[in-house]
Amino acid sequence: SKFTLVDYLMKKFTASDTGKTCLMKALLNINQNTNEIVNMLLSFAEENGILERFINAAYTEEAYKGQTALNIAIERRQYEVTQSLIEKGADVNAHAQGIFFNPKHKHEGFYFGETALALAACTNQPDIIQLLMDNTRTNITFQDSRGNNILHALVTVAEDFKTQNDFVIRMYDMILLKSKDRNLETTKNKEGLTPLQLAAKTGKLEILKYILSREIRDKPNRSLSRKFTDWAYGPVQSSLYDLTELDTTADNSVLEIIVYNTNIGNRHEMLTLEPLNSLLRMKWKKFARHMFFMSCCFYFVYNVTLTLVSYHRPNENEAPPYPLALTHGVGWLQLSGQVMVMLGAIFLAIKESVAIFLLRPSDLQSILSDAWFHFAFFIQALLVIFSVFLYLFSYKEHLVCLVLAMALGWANMLYFTRGFQSMGIYSVMIQKASLFYVIKFLVVYIVFLLGFGVALAALIETCQDGGECHSNSSLGPVLMDLFKLTLGLGDLEIQQNSKYPVLFLLLLITYVVLTFVLLLNMLIALMGETVEDISKESEHIWKLQ
Repeated sequence: SKFTLVDYLMKKFTASDTGKTCLMKALLNINQNTNEIVNMLLSFAEENGILERFINAAYTEEAYKGQTALNIAIERRQYEVTQSLIEKGADVNAHAQGIFFNPKHKHEGFYFGETALALAACTNQPDIIQLLMDNTRTNITFQDSRGNNILHALVTVAEDFKTQNDFVIRMYDMILLKSKDRNLETTKNKEGLTPLQLAAKTGKLEILKYILSREIRDKPNRSLSRKFTDWAYGPVQSSLYDLTELDTTADNSVLEIIVYNTNIGNRHEMLTLEPLNSLLRMKWKKFARHMFFMSCCFYFVYNVTLTLVSYHRPNENEAPPYPLALTHGVGWLQLSGQVMVMLGAIFLAIKESVAIFLLRPSDLQSILSDAWFHFAFFIQALLVIFSVFLYLFSYKEHLVCLVLAMALGWANMLYFTRGFQSMGIYSVMIQKASLFYVIKFLVVYIVFLLGFGVALAALIETCQDGGECHSNSSLGPVLMDLFKLTLGLGDLEIQQNSKYPVLFLLLLITYVVLTFVLLLNMLIALMGETVEDISKESEHIWKLQ
């Protein structure tokens, strides 16, 4: 029967393990005879009544599942073959869902949005895009398994180098203009993100800049603009920007995404884009600086109160908690101060824990550059609360927590220097230097300190008055002497009691050369060499903070 013949022919033309047809094989191996071979295969399939199944056959292999001959022809940039396949009835909306086309990690495959139209857009083929969009069967609004439409796909494949961004922007512009009535830019994927929000979340600076500053002057398409030039005089111009999705109380506001997502490595640069830069500046002038000043006053009063309460502890000869002489004014002041400090610490702990949760720092770098002071405020508040509980349970060790809280509390006042540009940038530079150089220096230094400390401690022996000598098992004094030598404060007298003075002196000199001469000077040189680069980035971080 005809049905049996169709099945037989399809079986002959198709690899059973992968679902790959001979048409796909021909397109995967492009040569000068490819067009002729494809036409012969299509003619044979049409004559034998298997054209529809043959032309739309898809891979069954897990990696390339759903890929058809049309996908391969587009990927191989074969315009004529693509045109022939579409004319013969190829499914223009077939979607490739194999794991190679939907990789978890970028290097594991090629994500393009699953459809033929998205593939043509992501591989910079405007002629094929035109061909597909002119076809009435093409579903321009199709959303793939991630919920992404073609504009989402273009944002995803955008890279940080110019040639890639240029073609992505051209394709984005072309598709947007040809589908202006389909609201592609307002479509949300499964994460609830529009193409603009996706560009912000993935740190695609150039595509974000294009979308935010897109200005179309011809009237039929002007509604697609996000920027409108109001007036211009010489080099000066006034522009109006569409703030839709940028600053809103709804979920996934672009400004909120950039400010709170520490996974975005270039988010400091993104905030220099207009209108985000002007928007933040206006917020600062309108209300943020007043809130900042109030926070500064509150924290200063909190620190002063904590210091006064700590320095005027009554009846220190008794075991804590010390009784308060409430019959006198000083006693009531003491009690009021302790209550204020406790309430302030609880408020700070809650406030900073919320801030840390919103930031969700992803690594040490984001902690040091963005969440440094949030962690410092949170730790200081916990120390105060912990010291209060130790005090109530009559532990004298409450003083340890209290002292640490006071020291950290006054150090945290540096946070409020960010209200002034020069001091704010200086504070950020300290944070960046700590991340890039000081921490690495300390790791290497601790390794040297412990290594040489253990070796030198084993060579030192202490002799009693009776003449009996034994090795000094205490590592602490040796480490302290070595630390002093690193700072140039120590001397070489510790070698006097060594078993082998020459070996001891050799190890000591080696330690000084490696730490004081090499490590410290390398740290100074590296910090001096890169201070200009750090200062440029620090200004962006300061604006974000």
